[in-house]
Amino acid sequence: MKLNPAHLAAITALFAGALPCHAAPAILTAEGPVAVPGTKGGFDFVEVDTVGRRLLANHTRNGTLDVFDLDSGKLLKLCPTGAAQGVAVDENGGKYYVGVSKEKTLITIDAKTLEKTGEVALSGPADDALFNRKNGLVYVCHDDGKDVWVIDPATGKINASIEIGEAPEVLCYDAGADRIYQNIKSTSVVSVIDPATNKVEHDWAVAPATGPHGLALDGNIHRLFVAGANGKLAVLDTTNGKMISDLTLPSGVDQISIDPALKLIYCPSSKGTLSVFRETESGAELAGEIAIAKGCHSIAVDPQTHAVWIVYAEGEHAFVQKLNPALPPKP
Repeated sequence: MKLNPAHLAAITALFAGALPCHAAPAILTAEGPVAVPGTKGGFDFVEVDTVGRRLLANHTRNGTLDVFDLDSGKLLKLCPTGAAQGVAVDENGGKYYVGVSKEKTLITIDAKTLEKTGEVALSGPADDALFNRKNGLVYVCHDDGKDVWVIDPATGKINASIEIGEAPEVLCYDAGADRIYQNIKSTSVVSVIDPATNKVEHDWAVAPATGPHGLALDGNIHRLFVAGANGKLAVLDTTNGKMISDLTLPSGVDQISIDPALKLIYCPSSKGTLSVFRETESGAELAGEIAIAKGCHSIAVDPQTHAVWIVYAEGEHAFVQKLNPALPPKP
């Protein structure tokens, strides 16, 4: 049977996984999506364990933390957790801390055995989680609440509750400044938390980005990238909180990820577009876009190989997909 151009294009998209929206130059080369066996439903945050060479996907609707081998892409285990939202990685200590929303807990998973070794009850649903390697504590934001829990995994107890604005999203740790950044959707700010005092020092406005979701840091050059739900990417200077620039991106962006070595910021939209921005002296510029599966809003970068990983669901099926960057660093 002879295929017309439309049919041929559809088949090419199916096997390639994602088609470039701009023909030249190529931005990412997508490998074929791989179904996650025995699972269904959507994901939330996805993270990378660079030491253990793992991809950690919070498979919220499946009630598991899905653990993949970063080098082979092989599924290693579906770790039962409940409605996993965010995972914090203690790479040196060999622990994964999973914030669980429906069950209102923080789950500890041993990175070597991939078995559950601890659980801390929370007073509300958890969202994102962060491990502070300097003080050994775990920070978990209260999903749509007004606080961040500070948990000592050694004792399994909540040490403190940090008061913040309503409806937090992503947490990010700046090791150079020893500060934690927390997106606040309700007021469109990034709250700057001092882990020594467990207090908010500053609230940095991110307008014209509103309802901030995605958050990524390049600590080497003191830049913070904040993706608003309204289709704006704000670039802040972390030395003073001032806006450097803002750019346009598709709406529906949730998690974003950065590759500081390549100076690239990846922003997937649930509308079906992955926008790639390149860091510049004046902030950032759009390097290009590629088509991805609609509904995809979770992404992570492997800093060792520079591979980009996305996870998403289509109907009753869940997928993981690897994309390889084709753009060299810009001088």
